[in-house]
Amino acid sequence: MSNRIDYSKWDKMDFGSDDDSDSSEGNRHTHPTVTRLDEPSKVTLSSQGLKIEESHNQLSLGTSPSTLQGNKNEHTRRKTANRITNLTRNGSTFVDPDTRNVVHWSQDHKELVLSIVFDHTSIASKDIRVETMGQLKYEDRYSAVGSICFDEVEGSKGKLTVKAKGVDQENTQIILQGYMAYPFHLPEGEDQVDWEIDANTEPNMKMIRITFLKAVPMQGLTVWWSRPLLHFAEIDVVNDVEGRAKHSNNQVSSKHDEWKRAWDEAHRLFKGKIKDRKKNVIDVSEEE
Repeated sequence: MSNRIDYSKWDKMDFGSDDDSDSSEGNRHTHPTVTRLDEPSKVTLSSQGLKIEESHNQLSLGTSPSTLQGNKNEHTRRKTANRITNLTRNGSTFVDPDTRNVVHWSQDHKELVLSIVFDHTSIASKDIRVETMGQLKYEDRYSAVGSICFDEVEGSKGKLTVKAKGVDQENTQIILQGYMAYPFHLPEGEDQVDWEIDANTEPNMKMIRITFLKAVPMQGLTVWWSRPLLHFAEIDVVNDVEGRAKHSNNQVSSKHDEWKRAWDEAHRLFKGKIKDRKKNVIDVSEEE
């Protein structure tokens, strides 16, 4: 006798739609719920379900409102420190004794950039003027030799004046003024140095950024400036310039000193040769 199939186990099955039973008591199926987290939050999944807590209300997380504000201030301080680092790379920061303006300066192999912080609440950007004297032409950028003193100021290679124009000469305000410590040249095809007003580097602050192109005695030579203006404090161009720190065997220092001695000696011999040169008299009279 064959075994019969028992269909009774399907008698209690529910073939209805989930939508028909959403509101029924004890329904285990629910629609997905989307929660938007506008603030930093803590999400906990446990046997009791999902729990969402805003982090700034949880003292146990160490993120109280005062702590959050402190973290924000610390982030701002780090950003400011990074900006200053870029503004003073291979350079320094100086407070002008006459105007009390803060001046950052940085440099690389070919140029030096002055960043002068000024009071933009009392000085309009359109009134600022930048004037230089003693600069070399672009064609002479590789012939910065000699010991020329500008305005008879010992060691000066030019003069810089940054000022805010007034209605007359008496109302003109000096922002920064001084004598250049190293020779510089103009950009190609230009009759003045490049400068701009920077309002993006630091919030609530404006700076006058002036770019000086370095003039050198010969092509391929790099001159690191110890200061841009003579009244600025000097840096150590070996230890304070990236990649030029003295090694334990003093190779960098010895090579620099060796080159400098050779250059100074060649310059001395050249000047002596010019000084001792005798004039030769040439008779150009017509023969009879």
